[in-house]
Amino acid sequence: MNNMPDLRTAKLHLVCSGLLEGQAPKESFDQGLCVGIILGVEDNAHFDKKICIPKNIDIKERVQVVRDYIATQPSRMDEAFASLVFDALFQKWPCKN
Repeated sequence: MNNMPDLRTAKLHLVCSGLLEGQAPKESFDQGLCVGIILGVEDNAHFDKKICIPKNIDIKERVQVVRDYIATQPSRMDEAFASLVFDALFQKWPCKN
């Protein structure tokens, strides 16, 4: 049985919030999933010249920006977490062309 992780915003928003508040979730895999999705979205969008995060911004600040954005999007909790991550990072750090 190969169970896929829950990638919905509702689940990962809780995990990311716990990460920021110093509450380790039951499984550290979920913490890695939270951070990994944020960094993966960022890497892909940076390659496409859409998101440009300054070099001095640490992972905690990235997670905070995502968490704050998601808090303003209660109707999108069943969407894929990566979609909201993109929107959050793009809103905060769009590349200037």
